[in-house]
Amino acid sequence: MDISIEIRQAFNCAEAIQLFSDFVPDKVILDIALPDGSGLELLQKFKKEKPSIVQVIFTNYPIDEFRRMCIKMGSNYFIDKSDLNSLLNTFKE
Repeated sequence: MDISIEIRQAFNCAEAIQLFSDFVPDKVILDIALPDGSGLELLQKFKKEKPSIVQVIFTNYPIDEFRRMCIKMGSNYFIDKSDLNSLLNTFKE
């Protein structure tokens, strides 16, 4: 089975919003802390615009309170950046 993955990268919220608008991905990987805002704001915005989107929070802040909040807001996964294998496994599902 051939799997095609196209990757786009944004460095801040403004770029992420523009890419989302142009590309409309099936899956996004977000960080909590971004230079011009929060990945949590993007999480809510993207989920509202495309409810079926799979959203992964990939963060250096693996705090249980953040995890609960992200899942409640619609994140499908909450992964510590030190656990790259878990991130890669989300693409196998």
